[in-house]
Amino acid sequence: MEFKEIFPVHLYENVIEQIMELIKNNELKPGDKLPPERELSEKLSISRGSLRQAFRVLESKGLIKSKPGGGRFVREIKNNTHNNTENIILSLEKSSILELLEAREMFEVKIAEITAQRAAPEDIESIEKALRKMNKEEGIQDDEKTESDTEFHLAIASASHNFVFINIIRLHLDLLKDTREKTWKIPGRREEQQEEHQAIFKAIKEHNSKKAGEAMMKHLKKVREVLVKI
Repeated sequence: MEFKEIFPVHLYENVIEQIMELIKNNELKPGDKLPPERELSEKLSISRGSLRQAFRVLESKGLIKSKPGGGRFVREIKNNTHNNTENIILSLEKSSILELLEAREMFEVKIAEITAQRAAPEDIESIEKALRKMNKEEGIQDDEKTESDTEFHLAIASASHNFVFINIIRLHLDLLKDTREKTWKIPGRREEQQEEHQAIFKAIKEHNSKKAGEAMMKHLKKVREVLVKI
């Protein structure tokens, strides 16, 4: 007889499961409005604080969105990401991921350009250290590879000497964590990414702002291309 470890479940996690189940069963469709906060908290017999915590998680997953003064809605799905109702959760998440990548293509390219202008010798050393760590890793878990990738991008943001850039990068990479880990399983992607990162580093080290921006854009477009296929 085997017993399994029991993990505590927070109230907000139950709310998340219920809403996701309603979406999976097509009882809540893209564009549908959720019940008002007060009404829903009474139906579920939970505090509005727990309910809001659940909403924050669902929003970060790209499943729902808030409209100021208009309530919360199940997010719409972009036409090119929706296949069928069985995969509606995946379609919603993929739609959100594409929007995150679109945002990254705007601000992370600019960060690379600014870093190429401002990076001090010690900054270059930090970026190179993160790059070496990522490239030499063999036989480690996907989450560790993702963490090394995060360190590389954060080192670039840090070298811009703008703390806002660091926070933006950290937030977006955290939101994309699960999806990024899946890319390591794609044959040949690791080697491609090494080349892309090396090109970004080389341009920053040369203080070539234009080249750094172009290398970062090439990398992010490849990331988008890969993630769309997952």
